[in-house]
Parts: sequence; structure tokens; C-alpha cells
Amino acid sequence: MLDFIRWRGDLSFGVSPPGEIDALIFSQLSYLHFRDALGDGAAPLRAAARLVEAQEREPGNAQVVSQRHELLHAAARSVRYGRLTVSRCEDIFDADREMQFAAVSFDLPDGSRMVAFRGTDATLVGWRENFAMSFACPVPSQSEAVRYLNAAAEGTAGVLRLCGHSKGGNLAIYAVACCEKAVRARVAEVYLFDAPGLDAATLARDGYRDALGRVRCYVPQTSLIGRLMGVPEQYTVVRSTALGIAQHNVFTWALDGPRFQTLPTLDHASRLMKATVDDFMTDSAPESRRLFVETLFSVLGSANATTFGEMAERWTDTAGALWNAMRTLDPATRKAVLNIAGNMAASGVESARRLIGLYRDDAEHGDLPAGKSQPALATPAPQDGPAAHAEPRPAAAPALPDEPTASV
Repeated sequence: MLDFIRWRGDLSFGVSPPGEIDALIFSQLSYLHFRDALGDGAAPLRAAARLVEAQEREPGNAQVVSQRHELLHAAARSVRYGRLTVSRCEDIFDADREMQFAAVSFDLPDGSRMVAFRGTDATLVGWRENFAMSFACPVPSQSEAVRYLNAAAEGTAGVLRLCGHSKGGNLAIYAVACCEKAVRARVAEVYLFDAPGLDAATLARDGYRDALGRVRCYVPQTSLIGRLMGVPEQYTVVRSTALGIAQHNVFTWALDGPRFQTLPTLDHASRLMKATVDDFMTDSAPESRRLFVETLFSVLGSANATTFGEMAERWTDTAGALWNAMRTLDPATRKAVLNIAGNMAASGVESARRLIGLYRDDAEHGDLPAGKSQPALATPAPQDGPAAHAEPRPAAAPALPDEPTASV
């Protein structure tokens, strides 16, 4: 993304219209705390960036936070982004409602508006809400996303575009599926970057079907988070330079000029993990998933920390608190939670076994050298558009954390 700004940053949107890389950049800028800097006001990105940098940096993966601030600096200095108006900054954290929601709007010179929804932060509340998607819909942040989109549409008569990374993408597609019909008609594109999907009821809505043709879905080759729940069957696979869950960090995604570098299909690991999670979530009752999530975060909350970073900093105290909390669970709840955890582990073992078998078969048939991976065979995707893949089952599954702790 930084290379894109260096290469295209001197071109205004009047010369080069907004595209997929612009949407990715806006999705990452949404993680910055514009609300603290601007309140209910608005300002050019160049001025807003100075106010953001005057604040204490947000918690989270230090490398990712640093990359986003570097992106903000580069965008603010550029012709392309520096004069765009940043407005409608919202940042809501409500522990009582178990909600973490943030969004910001970027107004382009042609009168159009890019609405960017933030993914999950480092708080336990944000992660708990993600996991709640496995048994409840809408969760509070999804309802807030619909409200925000309807309100953002009132502030401009122009075209609307939506974008979001991880949970932010989930909020974007939920908002366009459930917003007012007149608002949906003004949405030109919805950009999803490695975002978990929706529950079966939302997939069946007329609003979702109406908007689906305008959805642009992007996932890395070993996508895990972006293949959970019911996701669009049309998606573009982007080459990432990282491994495994670290590919969720979009700063590892490779670009080819104004577009992504693409691959024909997802790799074995991504496809098998999705099938495994779908099978597990289909076989478990919503009430069992609710019990597991509520118990898990009740135990985590016993450490008296608000973020996973705080838990890691005080890991000895945290470990003791978690152990004591597990010991004091009533026997029936503890047994149920351990059974679910055991089933999840068994699903993971089965997934690994099948994955090793597929790679061994590839090596034996000369498809690749032993020990090296390649994408699984499927209908190739065109380089400049999404590929059609078999429609996934819209099984419920938890949205996972947006900032992987793995080094990238």
C-alpha cells in the first residue's frame, strides 16, 4: 500500500477513479482514532493526521499499529488522499452491551463518499462480540453499522462505497443488506478484505441478494477468517508474502500496479479449514456455542484485564486467575465447555490429517516437490476480476481476531 501511494499518490481521483487498493487503504485508516481527534467535526485528512499523531497510539499488535500510522503519514502527504474530508467519525465501546464499533467516512472530490468500517480492536469486549456471531444475529455492532450507513447517506447526495477489513467487512456487507432500500440503491461497490461472512437468515434477505452483484471480496491464499460463515461465492485470491494466519495482515498482500497480485485459488489449508469449521459449527447447537463463548469470556474476564495485551503483560497473574476461574465453574458447565473444546481439537486434528494426506498425494503424483505447497486445483480466476467457486455452506462460525499475534 505504501508503494501504491508513492507510485499513484500524485494522481487525483479525477484522473484515476477509486479502485480496490484505495478501498484497502481506507479500510486500514479506519483503525486510527479519528473520533478522538475530530469529535463530531470534519477536517481534511492532512489536518486530521496531525491531530491523530498528537494522541497516544492505540493498543494492539505493535507492528501493525506502526504500519497503519506510516500509511496515514504517506496518505496525508499525497495529492490523492491529503485533501479528502474525514467526517462522521464514530468510535463506540460499550462493555454492558458487549459492543465495539467504529466507522469513518471519506468524502471524495466528485461528491461520492467512502464509508469505512473498522475491524476488531484488541479488547476482550470486541473479541467476545465476534464470537457471539456464532449464535446471534444481529450483534450490536451490526445494528450500529446499519444505523451508521443510513445516517451517512443523508449527509451526501453522491454515490456511496463501503469497505472494511475483517469484522469491518462483515459490518459493511451486513449494513448494505439491511439498510434502507433507497440507500442501497446508491451503493456502487462494497469491498470486503478477508472478512467473515453472514448467517443463513441474512443471506436469504432480499437486500443481500440485491447488493451481491456489487460486492468485491478479497482473501489471501491461506485465508481462514475470510472463509468463515456464509461468504460470497465470487472472490479474488490475493497473493500474500506471509504464512498462515499472518496473511490476515493486509500489509503482506502483494500488489501489481493499481491492482492486487492474484492466484488461481485458495490453498489446501484454507479450503480444509473452512470445511472443518463449517462441519463443526453445523453439528453443534447454537445454545452450546453460546454457553462456550459466555463461559470462555467469563473466565478470561476473571483476569481483570480489558485487552489481550494487558493479559500478556501480566501473564503470571493471568494464568493463576484463569486457573482459579476454571476450578470454580460448576461441574455441568465445566464438562460442557471441555466437551466443546475437545470437539474443536478433534476437528483440528482431522483437518491436519487430511491436509498432510493431500500434500503427500500431490508429491507422489509429481504435482509439487515434497514439503512445498501450492494452491489446490479449481477453476482459475481471471487476473482482473473475482473467480467463481463452489458455493460454501452458510454455517455460523465465530469471527476471529483482526490482529493476529503471529509475527509478520
